[in-house]
Amino acid sequence: MKIYLKIIGLITLITGCLVSCEKDDSKPSDFRDKYIGKYFVHESVECYGMPSQWCTDSEKDTVISVNYGDTDTTLSALGHEFWLDTKGEFWYFPLLFRFRNDSIYSYYRAGGLGSGAYLTYEGVRISTEP
Repeated sequence: MKIYLKIIGLITLITGCLVSCEKDDSKPSDFRDKYIGKYFVHESVECYGMPSQWCTDSEKDTVISVNYGDTDTTLSALGHEFWLDTKGEFWYFPLLFRFRNDSIYSYYRAGGLGSGAYLTYEGVRISTEP
């Protein structure tokens, strides 16, 4: 009887070691993954205080990419690198990015006090590939 208990104990120990030594190939999820991709957006440019030869109001539909930034906590889009708060927003005047589900909204004020342009992008994600 003692020999059977020793064999069962040894089998249990070996099985436990084999199961606990399984390799975990899954990589941890990056919180930025849900924002990365291509977005179909409506772009609006509204000029203020400057002659039309330097800036003209315009509206068009276009596609923009949102990529990983240079650090582990940033994103990159429209020539800006930024980080998001827990609500999926970045706001530091003159730049705003807001992500909700698969939607994006961006606002940027280019220029100075006398003249410049307001650039607005609003749209939805169409691809998870940047």
